[in-house]
Amino acid sequence: MRVLEDKFSPDDFKHPVVTIGSFDGVHLGHQALIRRAIEEARRVKGEAVVLTFNPHPMKVLFPQKRLMLITPHEKKLGLFEDMGVDVVIGHPFTRQLSEKPPEAFVEEILYRGIRPLKVVVGYNFTFGKGRSGTAETLRDLGNAFGFEVEVLDPFRVDSKPVSSSRIRELILQGDLQGASRLMGRRFFFSGRVIRGNRRGKELGVPTANLQVDPDQILPQGVFAVWVRVGDSPYPGVLNIGRRPTFGPGKLSVEVHLIGFSGDLYGRDLLVEVVEKIRDERPFEGPVALLQQIRADIDKASEILRRGSR
Repeated sequence: MRVLEDKFSPDDFKHPVVTIGSFDGVHLGHQALIRRAIEEARRVKGEAVVLTFNPHPMKVLFPQKRLMLITPHEKKLGLFEDMGVDVVIGHPFTRQLSEKPPEAFVEEILYRGIRPLKVVVGYNFTFGKGRSGTAETLRDLGNAFGFEVEVLDPFRVDSKPVSSSRIRELILQGDLQGASRLMGRRFFFSGRVIRGNRRGKELGVPTANLQVDPDQILPQGVFAVWVRVGDSPYPGVLNIGRRPTFGPGKLSVEVHLIGFSGDLYGRDLLVEVVEKIRDERPFEGPVALLQQIRADIDKASEILRRGSR
């Protein structure tokens, strides 16, 4: 898979079929768009192109809202590649780009930049200044510039359209199983192991303290997880919170790998969150906390035995 940014021309593509969007979460609705673009690209012996934006448009247009992402940009790229996308354009999103009228966006970026045979978008697609362009606008402009536009109906689960905002709400509520149903895979994130205060080791239950992308959305509480160390998955217990037993502090992300021994400092771990075990809460002291941690390990092991990798 090739990854481009803002420097590209029609010579960079072969019979391109394009889909456009932010694609945060690469959920089932996004996957339907991408699969349709791939299907059409294969039919015309061309390339499936995903045009997405970095940073997420909401971060530029409404920075005060501090949107947290299900899949930061680099994670999206991996998911696109796994699906079989040929080219990703991670176009820089700027205020200047947001001020372009729909006609200028289509002429300058799609027509002059890519020259697509076809563009596939969702029913709620908007673009251009003030989000004034719609899927129907794009269809009309496609007729003018010589490319076909296909608009897909919403992808529904439980009679409701799947959306990134719906998934974010479920993650923050701790409903990881619900979020996973809408994404078609488990919610995951990655982090680099950094040195912590070593309280877990002192209690006899060592944990890896993770430094996570600051834009990554995270639930709070204690969870059963799978942790990938290189190519090897380990069952684990994840705690995301402020460690109230030792006095409230900044948010920390710690994971105990069941059955693992070794040095993880400096390594990148991928964490798949399976199910919430409980909320974080303070304990009377280290002994009570250790008893709860051992119960959490037993519970996580039971949950992960029920499921499959």
